Amino acid sequence: MRTSRVLVIAIAAVVIAACGGGDDAPAAAPASGAISVEAGDLYYEPTSLTAAAGEIQITIENTGAVEHDVVIEEAGDVEVVHAEAGETVTGTVTLEAGTYTFYCAIPGHRAAGMEGTLTVQ
Repeated sequence: MRTSRVLVIAIAAVVIAACGGGDDAPAAAPASGAISVEAGDLYYEPTSLTAAAGEIQITIENTGAVEHDVVIEEAGDVEVVHAEAGETVTGTVTLEAGTYTFYCAIPGHRAAGMEGTLTVQ
């Protein structure tokens, strides 16, 4: 019984130590300049993307039954990439560090939830 308690305490200590880091933990490195998003029937997956500042390649894999695109709102509503149903297409855009909203500009798609956040570091 005592061995079981010691084992549980030891495991708990390891878990607590692994969860530490506090304020002095290093910041997460920005992702590369290439990101991918799946576009299905009125959804994006994932809806939160991160990329390094500069030229960013955005690949859209359209698994849905209709066309989809990726438009960056804060970049002047520029369409980065457009894919017909079943297509996988890559486009590029140059962005400075900041937070951007991406969305599908096909009528009704954004209102149905096809939007997300792109964090550029």
